[in-house]
Amino acid sequence: MILKSIIVVHRYVGVVLGVIMTIWCLSGFVMMYQPFPFTTPEERQAGLSPLDLSKAVAELPLAADSTAMSYRVEMLNGALVLRLIGDEGPKTYDLATGAELTPLSEAAVKQAAQTWAANSGIKGEITELGTLTVDQWSVQGAKRWQPLYRAVFNDPAETWLYVNGKTGEIVQDVTGHERFWNWLGAIPHWLYPTLLRDNGPLWNEVVVWSSTIGCFLVITGMVIGFSRLRGKSGKWWPYRNRPMWMWHHVFGTFAGVLVLTWTFSGLMTMSPWGLLESEGAVSRRDVGGAMTWADMQTAINTVKADETANLVSIRSAPLLGQPRVFAQQSDGAEVRFGLHARAPFDRAELDSSLAAKGGLLASGTVDVMTAEDDYYYGHKRVVELPVYRITLSDPEQTRIYVGEQSGEVRQLADGTTQRYRWALNAMHNLDLAFIRSRPVWDIVTLILLAVVTIACATGAWMSFTRIGTDVSRIREVLKRK
Repeated sequence: MILKSIIVVHRYVGVVLGVIMTIWCLSGFVMMYQPFPFTTPEERQAGLSPLDLSKAVAELPLAADSTAMSYRVEMLNGALVLRLIGDEGPKTYDLATGAELTPLSEAAVKQAAQTWAANSGIKGEITELGTLTVDQWSVQGAKRWQPLYRAVFNDPAETWLYVNGKTGEIVQDVTGHERFWNWLGAIPHWLYPTLLRDNGPLWNEVVVWSSTIGCFLVITGMVIGFSRLRGKSGKWWPYRNRPMWMWHHVFGTFAGVLVLTWTFSGLMTMSPWGLLESEGAVSRRDVGGAMTWADMQTAINTVKADETANLVSIRSAPLLGQPRVFAQQSDGAEVRFGLHARAPFDRAELDSSLAAKGGLLASGTVDVMTAEDDYYYGHKRVVELPVYRITLSDPEQTRIYVGEQSGEVRQLADGTTQRYRWALNAMHNLDLAFIRSRPVWDIVTLILLAVVTIACATGAWMSFTRIGTDVSRIREVLKRK
């Protein structure tokens, strides 16, 4: 009786969730090679224009001792601007006039988009420009980018650029290729249509409960599968005369653990009910620090006096409370500066800065890491090696990775980050050291994903056909009455 009840529940839950889980599997093939579009740091840098530091002449309405989490100096439509993120949020100032930027005119937004496109090698003209509240490709940050403009280009790649109308920054770029494949990949996989994703709490609940019920569906299916390994005839393989049932029985029973692993890890990536979250022993701000406006102003003048060629940006990058900036050149190379001169990074600076910070940071152990470890590695990206790995003595053994050459914090792996690493990268993405190299990862993942897809697709088909049979029987009973 209990088993029959489980079968009925499994069958009817599978009508909806079976289809969703099949879609998750099929879209997973696409997501292996096409992520949701975003503007990478490299793409962003490629669109910047050469700096004209001679225009940094005005006094800004900022107190010398005011601090910000980050500063960036860039060009915008021929003007040298300072972009900062402080306690009051992001602000942008014209370094020639000292005025804070107000929302740009449509003509200024168009110029910013055209300049960025030309610098990035986008060959085309803007055929459409207008404001929007949100669309499918801006849904992740639209609320903080307002007023938001979308510039549509007629280039071969069918590029769309999204421009923050207040700052003139390009916040998103997406091509026709990315738009097409994401409708088959990230959007169905993440249940990410604009209508749902624009309501964050609702989207979270839908994904969490879909995944939770999906786990229940897999577990009940495995119970049924193992209980029926030997049919009434005593044979190990029932359903020999019903091929689709046979396929689902075999793949669902023996690949069920894999299906459950992917479904459960998908649930965990949402950190439901705060299960993966914890307060870290240190934060990025503790490791980096905030720079005052006086320090940033001094560093800008130092870079200006150095006359480094082909600069496109200057950005703050304090380390352990020491004010530092990076001057980035058009080819991506960076020069590190202190307040008064170039400041190449070395171990002595790291040791003295850790000692000066004191507390937990000073008690950490430092080693030089020349190969990847479990929390700092490349898979679909390139990571800087060697790096200094600072392991703290807190219960979660927080790890801080600082580039040996760059002197920049590359990653902070606190308890939350570590748990996400195993729930998302390991369990969900199969991002494990022994299969991470390519094409090994591709081959293993494609095979396992194909197996899981068969289990889910056959289950969805069976639920629909069996319920169709149930409905026909009910109709026959009603006719007899």
